[in-house]
Order: sequence, then structure tokens, then C-alpha cells
Amino acid sequence: MIRISIAALVALTLVACDGPRENAGEKADAAAGVVPSEDSIRSGPAETMGERQDKAVDAADDAKEAHADALEDQAEAARDRAEAQAEALEQQAEQARKR
Repeated sequence: MIRISIAALVALTLVACDGPRENAGEKADAAAGVVPSEDSIRSGPAETMGERQDKAVDAADDAKEAHADALEDQAEAARDRAEAQAEALEQQAEQARKR
């Protein structure tokens, strides 16, 4: 139960953090006078675009991670098949020795 609560807290904390592109957009919007300051509640166009770019990068990273996980699963399955084949060949060799 506590583990789930901690995981939820970490997830919420990460969601609340601005990404590097969004932060750069905040600074650019403030420097251009689009918003009163970087700490403004309002979002300017550069901040909005930066947020979208951060989300796109995060999604691409998630996709890469999922692909890597799938490749690891395939490798593990191939190892399991190879081990089963090796075991079968060892049993055949043992049977041949007994004849």
C-alpha cells in the first residue's frame, strides 16, 4: 500500500516538472514580453510549443524503451528455445551412449 502511494507521489511530482524546452519557452516568452515573467501562470506560444516538444521527446523515449524491452523479451525467448534444444540433444546423446 505504501509502495503504491510513493509511486503515485513520484509520478505526480514528475508530471508537475517542466521540461527543458518548456522552460526555455517560458524564458523566451518573458524576454519577448508575451507574458509578464517566467513565473506567470499564463503560457505564451514558445512555452506551449516547448511543452509539446517535451511531450513528443518523452513519447519517443517511451517508444524506444518499449522496443528495447520487446527485443529483450525476444532474446530471452530465443535463449529458452536454445536451452531446450540443447537439453534434447544431450538426452539423445545419453540415449546413444546407452545402446
